[in-house]
Amino acid sequence: MDNKKEINYLDIMYSPNNMNNNDFRKEGLELLKSKYKKTTQDFIKDTYPKKEWANMEVKISRLINKPKNAPKYYDHFQLAKDLSKYFNKHRTNGDFFISPNYFLGESNYINIVGASYSNAQVGLFKKNEMKKVGVPSRYNGYHAITSKNPISNGMIRLFKPRKFVHFGADNKFSLAQDKKTKIIWIGFLEPRSNGRYDILDKSSSTGKTIQPLIEDINLSWSSQIEYSSFPQYYDY
Repeated sequence: MDNKKEINYLDIMYSPNNMNNNDFRKEGLELLKSKYKKTTQDFIKDTYPKKEWANMEVKISRLINKPKNAPKYYDHFQLAKDLSKYFNKHRTNGDFFISPNYFLGESNYINIVGASYSNAQVGLFKKNEMKKVGVPSRYNGYHAITSKNPISNGMIRLFKPRKFVHFGADNKFSLAQDKKTKIIWIGFLEPRSNGRYDILDKSSSTGKTIQPLIEDINLSWSSQIEYSSFPQYYDY
């Protein structure tokens, strides 16, 4: 599992090109400690000489728990490299390579606000049912829905929350709410000359229309699906 030529998912999700890497991402460390059932003390004892254990515990604690913009007394870049090396030793088959970038920068989490179903309709979650998912920082402020459709079960799709009909969603795979019934649809949004809309089910393989989902409706709002992925353990 040391093949670094594999698609480095964690490096993509937490690229320093997309965030402020002057911060240490404590959430990322806590998630890996939980996943691999390790503690900070386990890491210290495995990585540093015994005479440095107590000193390193203090340094690391100060770094990962420091207030934002506080002075740094320990090299967080070196810590990220040490943690990367340590946790990569504990990966099991199928786990992604953990680069130092994973531990750097600010976490970007958004709400999964609902789910799409096989009838192409979206059901919204109650607030206490919502989960959060980690996304590339350029999607900060977006909302996500998850798929309950057997073909794409577990996929998340990201969109900008809007309160108006967004023309940028026209002729694209989008979400849209029927103004009359308040039903939220997911599908290909096709405008009509009368200002109303058809929502179509199109083949992802051929682009051809399979069938209309609903026709000639007024919309309350619409928003294009701008990003889709199957989230990993590391994203929750």
